[in-house]
Formats: sequence, structure tokens, C-alpha cells
Amino acid sequence: MRYLFQRVFVVVISLTAATYSQTQTENERLAAITNNEGVTQFKNGDYDQALKSFKRAIEIFPKDPAFHRNLGHLYLELNDLTQSAASYRDALNLQPDHAVTLNQFGAVMMEAHRYKEALDSFRTADALEPNDAIILFNLGNALLHLEDFKGAGPYLERARSLAPANARIRVGLGYCYARRSKLDMAIAEVRKATELNPSDQDVQFFLGNLFVANRDKDAAIAQQRKISAFNPELAHKLYLLINSDKLLIVPPEQVGGRR
Repeated sequence: MRYLFQRVFVVVISLTAATYSQTQTENERLAAITNNEGVTQFKNGDYDQALKSFKRAIEIFPKDPAFHRNLGHLYLELNDLTQSAASYRDALNLQPDHAVTLNQFGAVMMEAHRYKEALDSFRTADALEPNDAIILFNLGNALLHLEDFKGAGPYLERARSLAPANARIRVGLGYCYARRSKLDMAIAEVRKATELNPSDQDVQFFLGNLFVANRDKDAAIAQQRKISAFNPELAHKLYLLINSDKLLIVPPEQVGGRR
């Protein structure tokens, strides 16, 4: 059984608008203007023009890590993992101790299923920013992909303590607990996630799945009826799970997944 979901990390939006100063050279100012045009184009969904702008900014002034970071984020949005990774590496060569870039690079490694490299990058980011809930969540989820559920737990718990209203963190921690056979704790986390974000159908299904795994058939049936009100197909899927001999813990897409 595959326990990989669509994505198991959160990418921090890293588009950076450049600023101007009296000490900048003409090339630096022109590159900053071009970069900022790319940021606007990206936000407007004009990726082709944004790509040209970010590349042009780098051609004019290649020493600003923010320009490479922006290009890496755009390539990630375009699902070009090779170019995205290369751009983030360029940014890190210029600014090695930048937690956001390390987090972004780790995200690309996760997309490429290179989980150990992702883990290394997230750990370095965590050392630089030890109280960042997103980095902690990503670190924990990298460990989940490596099936180190015991190791993932403390990072996800720290992320929850820093961002208790983040439903995605709650679900990730719930999945971690479930894989460690701590089903009551898993249910508590995922139930809280459904309270924080009741419209997330995948998490509603996951809660029902946990009831099944915990052999609480009455709670599972009640959850199946609840889901049937807004998604009969998903409710039928849970019905089949309730009546199956296999007790599989199927993680929801939103624990990770594509943005």
C-alpha cells in the first residue's frame, strides 16, 4: 500500500519584491524593477511573462538571491522540478543560511520523491528558524514519507503548539498518531481539524476512516451519514470501508498535496 499523498509539505510563498537604495548601481536598480514586474505578472497569472522577467533580472544582476528564489518558485508552480531545484541551489549558493529558501528547496525535493535530501534541507531550515510552524510541519511530513512515525511526532507536535488553529497540521499529526496505533489521539486531532475546517471533505472522510480503524462502527456510520449529505460518492467509499475486512488507514490528500 502506498501512503504517499499528493504533497506532504507547505510551500511558503517566497516571491520577493526588490527595494531600491541610493547605493545601488544602475544595473541593480534595473534588475530590481524587472524582478518586480515579474512578481506582478506572477500574481496576475501571467507565468510566461513572469518567467522572462525573472530570467532578465538575473541576467542583469545575478548576485541577488531573491531573483533566483522567485524563479525557483515559478518553476515549481510550472512543475519543472529540475529547473526549480537549480534555481533554489543558485539562491542558496549566494545566501546559504536562508531558512525560506531551504524550506522551498526541501519542498522541491519532496516533489521529486527525494525525501532524505528534503529532510536535510528542512532540518537546516529548522536550525535557523526553530519556531517556524511551517518548517516544523514540513520536517515532520518528510519523516512520515520515510515512515519514521516516531521521529515525526515531536516535530508535528511542536508545529501544533505554535499554530493550534492550523487544520493541516492537526491532520498530519493525526495521521502520525494513527500509524503509531494511537487511534484515540489521532481521532482527537482529526476531529479538531474538522471543527477548524468543516468544509474539507477529505478530512471528514479521514475521520470516518479512523473510526473504522478504531472499530467504532457506530461513529463510523454516523460519519458516513454526515458525509452523504454533501458527497454521496465519498460516503459510499466510506460505506465500503466500514464493511470491509481490511483495516487500512487511508491518509487524506490535504495532509500534503499540491497547492
